[in-house]
Parts: sequence; C-alpha cells; structure tokens
Amino acid sequence: MSKSKILVALAATLSVATLSSAFAGNFVLPKEPTKLKVVKAQLAIKSPGEGACPMPAKMTGWIFTSKPGKVQYMIARKGGSVSGHYTANAVKGSNGIHIASFSRNFDVHHSINAEYRILIGQKYGKTLSNWAPLTKSC
Repeated sequence: MSKSKILVALAATLSVATLSSAFAGNFVLPKEPTKLKVVKAQLAIKSPGEGACPMPAKMTGWIFTSKPGKVQYMIARKGGSVSGHYTANAVKGSNGIHIASFSRNFDVHHSINAEYRILIGQKYGKTLSNWAPLTKSC
C-alpha cells in the first residue's frame, strides 16, 4: 500500500473515531416513562374539643410519591364504609420528595369513637396509611 493511501485510511479512521466519541456522550435512548408510585401515606385527625355537638374537626392526609402527578385515594372507616375516589396532586417538596396533601374540615354532630385510614389502590402500588382516631363525646 502506498504512503498516501495509508495516510488517507488513517485520516478516515480518526474521523470516524472522533465522530463516534462525540456522539456517544450525547446520544440517549428514549426511556420508558416511569409510573407514579405511592411510597407511603399518613393520616391525622384533629378531634373536636370539649363542649356540645356539633363541633368542628379536621382531617389531613399526606401521600408520598415517586414523582409529581395526580394520585387517587379513598378514606376507610375501621369496620365500616369506604368513601372516595378522591384525587390529590403530588408536587416536588424539600429533599427531593414528592407529596400530595389534602385537608378537610367537617362537623361532628354526635358522639363518635372511630378510626380512619387512607387507601391507595393497586394502580399506584397498593398502600395503606396509619389508623387515625376520631373521638368526641356529646
């Protein structure tokens, strides 16, 4: 092989190697979108104070997720009914966590001693919150 052909072949090889390395760092295969998953859920209820009924109470819930987005949940009473489907929107919070929160004010009209929890369906990775008590004597 002549000296000029060797130089041309060497230049072509270097060009391909340079282009390959330049594109290798910038080429990313499209990722399959990850689904929103619920990591955990917490529920708190502020029971009414002393006094005659009706009295105000407050329920607050926090649903921790793997990424931002809408999450559906239900509220269950221990040994009783389930209400919902409710929707909350998870947003990015501090320390890189994502959280959806909700709050409901309601009146307690009669004596009650019950517990409630958040239910998250299979779509988001089936999760249950703690039981939160609601107590009031009228």
